[in-house]
Amino acid sequence: MVSDSSIPETGKFPDIHVENKANDGFLNLDEAYAAESADQQEGFFEALKNHKSAVFWSIMVSMCVVMEAYDIALVSNLVALPAFRKRFGVYVDASSGYQLDAAWQSALLQSPIIGAFFGVLAAGQTTTRFGYKKTLLANLVLMISTIFITFFATSLKVLLVGQLLSGLPWGAFAILGPSFASEIAPVALRGFLTTYIQVCWCIGQFICSGVLLGVEKMDTEWAYRIPFAIQWVFPAPLLVILAFGPESPWFLVRKQKFAEAEAVIKRLQSGSGTGKSPAETLSYMIRTTRIEAEHTAGASYADCLKGADLRRTIICCGIHAACNYSGLLLGNLSTYFFTVAGFDSNRAYQLGLITTGAQLGAVILSWVVSQHVGHRTLYLYGTGINVVLLFIIGILACVPASPALQYASGSLVIIMAAQCGISVLPMTWAQVSESSSLRLRAQTIGLSRDFYYIIAITMGILNSYCLSPTGFNLIGKTGFVWGSTAAIVWIICYFGLPEMRHRSWRELDIMFHRGIPARDFSKTVIGLEEEK
Repeated sequence: MVSDSSIPETGKFPDIHVENKANDGFLNLDEAYAAESADQQEGFFEALKNHKSAVFWSIMVSMCVVMEAYDIALVSNLVALPAFRKRFGVYVDASSGYQLDAAWQSALLQSPIIGAFFGVLAAGQTTTRFGYKKTLLANLVLMISTIFITFFATSLKVLLVGQLLSGLPWGAFAILGPSFASEIAPVALRGFLTTYIQVCWCIGQFICSGVLLGVEKMDTEWAYRIPFAIQWVFPAPLLVILAFGPESPWFLVRKQKFAEAEAVIKRLQSGSGTGKSPAETLSYMIRTTRIEAEHTAGASYADCLKGADLRRTIICCGIHAACNYSGLLLGNLSTYFFTVAGFDSNRAYQLGLITTGAQLGAVILSWVVSQHVGHRTLYLYGTGINVVLLFIIGILACVPASPALQYASGSLVIIMAAQCGISVLPMTWAQVSESSSLRLRAQTIGLSRDFYYIIAITMGILNSYCLSPTGFNLIGKTGFVWGSTAAIVWIICYFGLPEMRHRSWRELDIMFHRGIPARDFSKTVIGLEEEK
């Protein structure tokens, strides 16, 4: 047992090199060894049974990502809604009908991403200072407020401002979900709970696709106001539920509030057969935090660019940004792709709904696959398959158009979305959550997410111009563009992406500080008593 009364006034951890029975009241190394060993030996279903409370609260926090997914999918697919295009667009010709100007389309698509960029920076700092819970609740209140602007918008300028401000809480949700999930999950459930983030993305996109399909034939302003109004359905109940949620015990340990941390650990370890007591888990957390403190003194964004944390930051930023080069942008605009590819709007929304549903089912399947295949392996296979599919889409676009070719291209987009759901997308969240250090988790994931946004904005503009009839009008030939970039992503990840599945935080800290090559991570053995 430890107590807050033993915290030194300096606020710093004492020397980590202590005897097995420490006399400073902070740590019992025997208990730390026992907790880490029990954590790694715990099986998936055993961990699921013994940590029901941790699973529930992780899922609740991750549900906030549903809002970001719904909103981004909404903005991305509103451009294919006839009533929206007629209200805010310009008439092109008889075949294309009303279309948004390419510049305005890009602005609307990128404005929430710009807002999210700054939301991420703010959330990274407030999480470090105030914790996950307070940061999350504050952003839920902000989300409820900003929806009013988009709902009552009567011009593209007002809608642009509303989307920009809505992006602020989106950015916070994007880093709080994976960060919180990775901190409260035992090793056996870490991949499951971090990849659940992608399930939330699919749920949000699926709901959005269903809503847009339902209003697609409406020709009044309510065709796009109803989808905006549905945004209020998510944050209000989550605000009430999460007000009763726990803080991350790792955050409390970093703040040296050990008694509170032990109480939270006891709450999260709901099962009776965990094989480790709350006191043992707390000792493991203190030991791991001390090991990190030897190498990382601060907890600022600048510290993410120093020493071994620089490599961890590069991996997080690279894997997150890689989504924009692996075909994700084409999948995110699937409904619009189907529209400009020649399908009528109703069929385009039906195919968009099928695409999202297929991806949702694939992500759930990835939970089974990832129990037997490494995260790195899944990611490489997924990216390689994307390269092939994107080039085939490009080749089909070079053949004279026909209904059969339209359905062939549409089918390939759906297949690409489904296989990404098994591999690239959920493994991205797993790798980002595992690559970052505990002390700098919010900041590292924040930087990676902001890097993702920067690339998403620039590549999103390119993607809009590639698909838009008023832009480059490449449509299916865009597959050549993203197929080439996906091939480059595969090569970089083969040499630079490590396998971190089933590793404790202490083991990962040691391997990164030793500079172990990425391809040797899975073969490296770290002893239970090793600290450097």
